[in-house]
Amino acid sequence: MWNLKSVTHKMRLKNSMILGALMLFMQCAEKTATDYTIEASFASKAPVIDGKADEPIWQQAKPIALKENRSGKEVLEPGLQTHVKACYDDSTLYFLFVCNDPDIWAAFTQRDEYLWEEEVVEVFIDVDDVPETYVEIEVSPSNVLFDSYIVDPENIDVPATARFNLPRLKTGVTVQGTLNQREDLDSSWTVEMAIPFEDLATATTENVGPETEIKLNFYRLDKNQGEEPTSYAWSPTGKSFHKPSVFGKLVFK
Repeated sequence: MWNLKSVTHKMRLKNSMILGALMLFMQCAEKTATDYTIEASFASKAPVIDGKADEPIWQQAKPIALKENRSGKEVLEPGLQTHVKACYDDSTLYFLFVCNDPDIWAAFTQRDEYLWEEEVVEVFIDVDDVPETYVEIEVSPSNVLFDSYIVDPENIDVPATARFNLPRLKTGVTVQGTLNQREDLDSSWTVEMAIPFEDLATATTENVGPETEIKLNFYRLDKNQGEEPTSYAWSPTGKSFHKPSVFGKLVFK
């Protein structure tokens, strides 16, 4: 014979367990989406933007690794790994990408060509409280630049947004191998970026600097001969890179 009080108690206990598990899952999911931070070290002397990464500040800065974007798994093959470092001074934000790559190539030669169709590194930077608006910067192995300002990640007007230019942005690239010689084995390519804080200012965040809460994500597209194209991300998005809800944060040391 059923005991109503016992059944009710068991149902309440079961519901509480389900609710607790759900809350724990949501907390974990939230942490997964926001627990990405990269530390920017202060540079007493600005690095030379030549793609060489031989300044002391780059030896001090802590690296972060990009993961497989679709699966979120770590990249275990050393020859394909990507690491990013950050530093800053009073006026400028600096990033360093080191991309291990056995086949380094780039056909585009003009600024704002569609670099994502080839090999490229990317950084998205958001300095205000509007998630849908952020700066996108892409650099190819031949140091060709694509820069834009996104206002609607779901419906990007590429020709319109590509007309945006960061006026003082500087980039430098070195290739450890032979660019566009597809039959040999390359090693890596290195990218340096210098982004003045004033270039990142928006209508709602007019003064950008180390006191600004900056959200961002890093990406890489790798397309090696004879292999399937691969995408990497610091905070994986699963598919399209344009997912501001999973942007990480920049911490100024």
